[in-house]
Parts: sequence; structure tokens; C-alpha cells
Amino acid sequence: MDPARAVFLAVAFATHAFLGYALVRSLTAANPRLGVLFGLLPDADFLFPAALEWPFVHRGLSHSPFALLVFVVGALVVRDRTTALAVALAYGSHLLLDSLSPAGIQWLFPLRTTWSPGLSIHTVIDTPVLWAGCLVLLAWRTDALDPLLARLPVDSDRLGVG
Repeated sequence: MDPARAVFLAVAFATHAFLGYALVRSLTAANPRLGVLFGLLPDADFLFPAALEWPFVHRGLSHSPFALLVFVVGALVVRDRTTALAVALAYGSHLLLDSLSPAGIQWLFPLRTTWSPGLSIHTVIDTPVLWAGCLVLLAWRTDALDPLLARLPVDSDRLGVG
């Protein structure tokens, strides 16, 4: 793999993981590791063998609102609304970011159409701005919501902590 492509992918993966973490940590009471996992999950299609065809290609099935719906409903059935919200935020943020890029995503899956405004979202300008926004979100959550969340009666076993 071309070194520039490897760096691009590493930065893109880190950005999706950090954005998922920041959203889940800041806006839910769920374990923020869910944000990392589901922020990266759409790119699991990189692991599929190149011999597989559509929809098992990069930006195929895993980059569709259909997949998002499957995981959110699965979280509701298996866990609870807090987990489902965390899944929706992390997975959805990945889809939103990728939909802005020139390749877009398949918003109307299973129709093989993509839409995108054609923006470059993982550039030397856009990525630091996005990371700074995540840091602001985390700082805001820590300052504003920690005292409120501390007063909520929450089962720590359900959150995966303690």
C-alpha cells in the first residue's frame, strides 16, 4: 500500500473512532468505548476479501442507513435505549462524515446509487477542526453534565463500568 494512502486511512480511522467516542461520552450515559467500536464498524468492510462483490465492498452494505437501522434495533432488543442511542450516534456520525466525501454512501441501499456534495473531509484543515470540535464537546460535557449525571440513579452494571 502506498504510504500516503496508509497515513490517510490511519487518520480517517482515528477520526471516526474519536468522533464516536466524543459523541457517546458527551451525549449519553453509555460506555464511551461503544463510540469507538461503532464509529469504526462501518469500515469493517475493509476486512472483506477483494474477491467479494457488491454489497460486500467498501462503502457497500456497511455504509448504508439499512446497516445503521439493523444495529440500532439490535441494540434496543439486546440492551436498552441508552445503548441504542450510543450506537446511533457513533455509527451515524461515520455515515454522515463519509457521505460528505467525494465517494459518498448509499443512502438508498439496496439501490446502487450514491450521493455526495463532494467535499474532502480528511484534509490537513478539516481533520484538525473536527478533532478540535470533539475536544470542545468533551470539555463541555465534563464541565456541564458530569454533576447532573452524578445525581442520576443509574445501574453501573448496565453501563459496563465499575
